[in-house]
Amino acid sequence: MSPFRFLAAPPASCAAPLVTVDGVSLSLPGDPRQEMVLHHIDWHVERGRHCALLGPNGSGKSTLLRLLCGELWPASGHIYWHTDAGAEESPLAGRSMTALVSPARQEGYQRQAWDITGRDLLLTGLEDTPLLYSRAPAEQAAAVEALAARLKASGLLARSLPTLSQGQLRLLLLGRALLRAPALLLLDECADGLDTAHKKIFFDVLKEYARRCTVILTAHRPEEIPDWCRERRYVSKGRLLDAPPAASAAPPARRGENRPVYSATGRILLTLENVSVYIDRHKVLHDVTWSLHEGEHWQITGANGSGKSTLLRLLAGDEFVAAGGTISRWLPGQGGHVEMLADVRKGVRLVSDLSQALYGFTLSGLELVCSGFDNSIGVYREFTEEERDEALRVMAGLFPEGDAARVAEKSIRRLSSGQLRRLFLARALVGRPDILLLDEPCSGLDAESRARYLALLDQLAGQPGQDGQDTFRGVHLVFVSHHREDAPLCVNREARMEGGRLTVLR
Repeated sequence: MSPFRFLAAPPASCAAPLVTVDGVSLSLPGDPRQEMVLHHIDWHVERGRHCALLGPNGSGKSTLLRLLCGELWPASGHIYWHTDAGAEESPLAGRSMTALVSPARQEGYQRQAWDITGRDLLLTGLEDTPLLYSRAPAEQAAAVEALAARLKASGLLARSLPTLSQGQLRLLLLGRALLRAPALLLLDECADGLDTAHKKIFFDVLKEYARRCTVILTAHRPEEIPDWCRERRYVSKGRLLDAPPAASAAPPARRGENRPVYSATGRILLTLENVSVYIDRHKVLHDVTWSLHEGEHWQITGANGSGKSTLLRLLAGDEFVAAGGTISRWLPGQGGHVEMLADVRKGVRLVSDLSQALYGFTLSGLELVCSGFDNSIGVYREFTEEERDEALRVMAGLFPEGDAARVAEKSIRRLSSGQLRRLFLARALVGRPDILLLDEPCSGLDAESRARYLALLDQLAGQPGQDGQDTFRGVHLVFVSHHREDAPLCVNREARMEGGRLTVLR
């Protein structure tokens, strides 16, 4: 009996079908409860009909893209990929005709930290393998050079992956997918981590490729959806909709855009003198001199690869100063001047895509947040009832929609990127840190979560009050983002990184 007898015929007005999703429901692998995260999905994906998938964090958008590329298999229903040989139900057909770029894919490369070059990474896209297993023919090597030049990324081809910034790696992964020239290109929050210049370059190149492939992309910032991607589908609680669902409660309104006036009256918490940092013998920071006073909240701007993330890792104790430079820290919560790395990591907390990617343990949401008390990667002791209660209180503030208890119990491997982003902020807040370092913290967050996240940062940066939030207020912020509108309103100092050098702007 043919396995395709259940295949529903597309409407007569449809263009040529590319993928048919017929009544699919699925749960994520490894879920002992087999909780369905997609419910009764019906979708005829047509060739040349580009589509944007919209929906909040945890709605199922990324899971739906993984289904379309053959990474996940239905618990019920069927999915068919329409190849030149006919309709195929094997996920191998999906792998052969699609390419996916997602935060999870990027995290996989960061977690493995393979010592491969940017050139090799692009070449792996031709066969969709994680590593390059044979020498590439001359025509493939030439295609890589041409695409890298078009993306203004030629300088990244000889670089090792561990030396690349978040945005540089994202750009190469996008190029890797384009090089393969798939029939169906799946992009999950593809512009996150790209600076303004590289974002424009990528979307210009994508427009050219869109003439010969079909693009489905997810976005939490509708203004970044290209005008040629006209169709909209909406994902809500695991269901695919043709129209947006009923609006949820409005996110908290932000105050006016007048920034506070800075006055240097506080004690110096961090001091850098002539600091340089090398990564794999590559000089990333050059003779940086800078200080953070009490009462200051900094925004650091700069292009991809300028050294912003390296600076934050240095402040957090994850990178080290080269000979000839010094760094000193005075942290009130740790008793004053600190030198021991364990004390630094308790008083200075970093939230970044990289720290999230390196956290490969399978823990519950609550265990992840509790690991912040020791700022450890993994859990190595039992936490007290008071610590668990504090962690749950912080989580409740970041999940005001009432999902904190559910997220606390779930494995972090079954949460969306946006949900994980909020959990890692909660992890950074427990234990009363003095300084919070935020590297593109709003990437992957929907509009409502983004507004609540930024409102919380402003609250954390305030002075102790009488609203029950004293435990976490008065934290000093150092904030990095390519979206200027994402900066917390408390920011009162600004500096810019260019070529590993820091210039104070105000």
